[in-house]
Amino acid sequence: MSGQPTVAATLRRRNRAARWQAVAWAGLAAAGLGAPWVVSLYQLQLAQQAVVLGLLALSIGWLLRQTGQLSFGHAAFYGIAGYATSYVAQEADLPIGLTLAAGVACGTVAAFVVGLVTIRVPGIAFAMLTLAIGMLVWVAGGQLHSITRGSDGLNVQLKGTLLGKDVVMYGNPVDAWPLVWGVLMTVVAALWALSRTMWGRRLASIRDNAERMRFSGYATYWPRVLAFTVSGAVAGVAGTLNLVTTSFISLSALFWSTSGIALIVAVIGGVRSVLGPPLGAVLFVVLQSYLAGSGNHYQAVIGLVLIVVVLVAPGGCVELLERGFEAARSRLPSRSRKEPDPSPVPVPPPGGRRAAAR
Repeated sequence: MSGQPTVAATLRRRNRAARWQAVAWAGLAAAGLGAPWVVSLYQLQLAQQAVVLGLLALSIGWLLRQTGQLSFGHAAFYGIAGYATSYVAQEADLPIGLTLAAGVACGTVAAFVVGLVTIRVPGIAFAMLTLAIGMLVWVAGGQLHSITRGSDGLNVQLKGTLLGKDVVMYGNPVDAWPLVWGVLMTVVAALWALSRTMWGRRLASIRDNAERMRFSGYATYWPRVLAFTVSGAVAGVAGTLNLVTTSFISLSALFWSTSGIALIVAVIGGVRSVLGPPLGAVLFVVLQSYLAGSGNHYQAVIGLVLIVVVLVAPGGCVELLERGFEAARSRLPSRSRKEPDPSPVPVPPPGGRRAAAR
């Protein structure tokens, strides 16, 4: 039918939307670098915490978005990367860049091993299995007191030059902000690009109907293992970045509540977009800071916010923003809407062209 859009038109529309998204992301990345000049030092420190929490939430949210699998064990990769970075920094005389890369690599390898074991388990059993493995890692961290210092925590003295600055200077939020913001925007862009690849679309198809994909001749095991590994690598980046900015790590980084908070943040922000979990982290940190003097009341407020978001907008704050954008666009005059042509459409006479010629 002539009124239906063609495949080529649909592809052009999608590519045009992707280009606008890329332009918007580049503008956001550039604007975010100016935060130290427009916010206070305390607000910048809160933003730095939100970036680290947003990265951890993004690792869980992206896995849930692409594969439909919910993990409660990503705190293990977050903590393993942090502890591995501190151990390499103390025991090996390596450049700081290699030290940080070794920490992220340890978290990634741990995610790969866990993915090999757990990825075949469906549904809620997968979430419980990742929770059990994460708690085993937490218990092991408590037993390795000589490395982790147990519940007392570990102060880490990183040495070297990172991006032209002494790594110790990244303890200052003003100096650390370009680094943490750049890492967040790079990870967001990378996950967004991966989601649009053939592998990312295949993951979405496996999420929707894994049995049909197997019957079609596509493997479903290794793509999901790779997706779990990528999400674990993002959690490892968050753990290493947290160590660079705070020079401290404790067993709480391995505890299941760290994964639980990151999951809550991802749900509040919305897992449909890669910008949803970082947005949820900002809201969480702001609420936590604003209600800091009310004891544990902030937990009740966060729970109430979570309930409202799930009931009103299952897609999180991103869905609310999309609704507002669509409502605003519907009130504007649409240039793309064409007026119907008042001239009548000529109808050929009976008998075709020959009858018209006679």
